[in-house]
Amino acid sequence: MPVVRFIAEGVGPFEKLDVDFSDGHGNPHPGPHILAGVNGSGKSTLLRAIAWVMDRGQHGFPNQEWQHFLRGHPQSRAFVVLEIPGLPLCVDACTTDVSERWFERLQDWVRPFLPSPGLADIGISVPRTAATYSWARFARGQDPAQQDLFSIAAYAPSRSLSYLDRPDLRRTLGNPAENCLAFDSTIQNEAIQAWLIGLFSKRALAKERKQSFDSYTQSLCRFQSALEQVCDQPVRFDVQIEPSLQPQFHISGQTLNFSQLADGVRVTVGWLADFMMRQDLTKWDESLGGKRPGLLLLDEVDIYLHPRWQRTLLPAMRKALPDVQIIASSHSPFVISSCPGSRVHVLQVDERGRAHARPPVDAPFGQSVTATLKDIFEVRSRFDIQTERDLDTWNDLKRKEASGALRPAEKKRLERLTRDLSERNEELRLLVNSPPKLSRRLVESLVVGETGASKRSRRPPQRIAG
Repeated sequence: MPVVRFIAEGVGPFEKLDVDFSDGHGNPHPGPHILAGVNGSGKSTLLRAIAWVMDRGQHGFPNQEWQHFLRGHPQSRAFVVLEIPGLPLCVDACTTDVSERWFERLQDWVRPFLPSPGLADIGISVPRTAATYSWARFARGQDPAQQDLFSIAAYAPSRSLSYLDRPDLRRTLGNPAENCLAFDSTIQNEAIQAWLIGLFSKRALAKERKQSFDSYTQSLCRFQSALEQVCDQPVRFDVQIEPSLQPQFHISGQTLNFSQLADGVRVTVGWLADFMMRQDLTKWDESLGGKRPGLLLLDEVDIYLHPRWQRTLLPAMRKALPDVQIIASSHSPFVISSCPGSRVHVLQVDERGRAHARPPVDAPFGQSVTATLKDIFEVRSRFDIQTERDLDTWNDLKRKEASGALRPAEKKRLERLTRDLSERNEELRLLVNSPPKLSRRLVESLVVGETGASKRSRRPPQRIAG
């Protein structure tokens, strides 16, 4: 159900923003789409702006807090272009304009951005107005209610998943989209545990009654398989029976509850379990042929994860959620270079503090992490800051030495710096200790000696008198 394009004005550090989430030719692209950039470049703001538009005042988005991201702009508005499988173009839009003719103005703003025939044949629109924001959905000849046939959720790093003394199996979600765009509070700990224990219990009962239990097994297998792919090792999910029903995991020879999981695993399992629960509770249209389209917004996807798991996360998600478009922010070169076919969107900040998005590029799959640091993150050195400064000084002194302008004090400093860098590690030792130059006299003697040896080797062998 990919987002194909997102356009906004007056949001956070963005005066204007136009992000292409297609394959570069206007076609849907599932991603992963990775947002990269320095702190303050608007990665989290972009994710939240997409959620703001798609929330329509219904799915838990923190609208009151969002006002702080819109201050300083005379008007804020945005829209997202969606292409849902089996359905025509759909546009969700939002604006801070709540005056009488807001809908017409929003429609006039959206129309020129869309490909021909644009919105000329809009059949249905469903505006929803809140006290602060106005939302609208535009579509071509389709009932917008039919276009909610996908899963959507947004997550910020959270340790919400935790041990419950006695999980309550009645604490289920009212609907799959409940609170799904809240970011910090999207993960529903009680509902997740009720869902997992419920699947396990229903499967056991169905087996005992000799009824079909395939659907429960498939849901549990999807969840367990996703965990194994993320952790890159065998993982088994189970339910403890006594003294109370408790979800538990068997990882690396240990049996762990949710609170005992390492932070990186716990955060990842939290949003993964929550999203897969929402997918499992969705009533999927049979016309989709078993596909489960969706949109997954992940802020700081690499947080708490060891680099080894940063490398496996997105490829694992691509396998576990093949029909879901993933848009994630990350500071990790391991994440960005990990997944073939992903797209990277670099956000930059100008001298006025305003952010903008560079055109997306294919992820640097197959490149070294050092190359990714340089090309995507604009980190020019692979060393720490102090070593980088020392190397710059060392290079300046070596250039002076080569030109014959090195003063005695600078020569001593160069010697000390060479010795200090050499002692830090082997790589630096090889870098600063180049082979010494040979004197001209020694070089000439070697050349003459070699020439003489060559001449002697060409002389005919002398006969030995017998």
